[in-house]
Amino acid sequence: MSGLSPEYLLENMFLQITYAAERKCTPDWKLEGKTIYDRHNLILVYDGEAKLVCNQKSYTVKKGDLVYYRPEDYRLGSTSSPNLMKCFTVDFFYTHPIFSDNQWIQTDNPLPFCTVENISDHFLYSRIAELFSSFIKTWFFSDYNRMIRAKAIFMEILSLLLYWKTTTNFNYDHIRKIETLLHFMSQNYCSKITLKDLADKINISPTYLENIFKKITGKSPIHYLIHLRIQKAKELLLDGHTISVVATKVGFSDVFYFSKCFKKCEGVAPSHFLK
Repeated sequence: MSGLSPEYLLENMFLQITYAAERKCTPDWKLEGKTIYDRHNLILVYDGEAKLVCNQKSYTVKKGDLVYYRPEDYRLGSTSSPNLMKCFTVDFFYTHPIFSDNQWIQTDNPLPFCTVENISDHFLYSRIAELFSSFIKTWFFSDYNRMIRAKAIFMEILSLLLYWKTTTNFNYDHIRKIETLLHFMSQNYCSKITLKDLADKINISPTYLENIFKKITGKSPIHYLIHLRIQKAKELLLDGHTISVVATKVGFSDVFYFSKCFKKCEGVAPSHFLK
């Protein structure tokens, strides 16, 4: 992965999907004929088994396995009764155009996936399978913006997989819990919220919450909440509201504490923000 973060790869990725399908194999299904392709291929097996070959190396794939073929990989495959493979599959191209020194530079940073690896985290596998199902339905839905929505779903799939591959002790159940809290805070940032309130919402201790929240977001829960409130405050200030009104609207009972937090986050006091 050349030391590049998942965020960098995704933020700078230009993606083109060329084929997608939910494949329910028949006994005569095979990967053969033109077996060297010029595109990336990602497969999620959700039932059955298959024998796959990549560059002369053989694999037996089953439920929960993620398969990744790179461009120019030599590939073969077959399945047989009674365990016929069922999977989601997508072919795609991607590149990373970077704007530097007033010009675009095209780079091709590799994805960090193995040819075959099992998604052993049950919660992650369930979420990836759910997203793939939604992606395939969107891909085949006749709608003017289906490609935009399909790409958005596939980017979410890649985001989760990249995070899984690059994070030590990955635990999607933790991510799921934190996502619940992030949504809750985004909807209730103007209310009084304590660390205990957040911990109780997902049935864990405040100490444990602080640990996993910071590991996933890089901030403590309360610091994240303050940062969220300050971002909302900037929007309200730009809309012309007074500082005292803004402080109250985003959940601060003390305007002086609001100003202190604002300056710490933004480097300037709210009174100087618009100047």
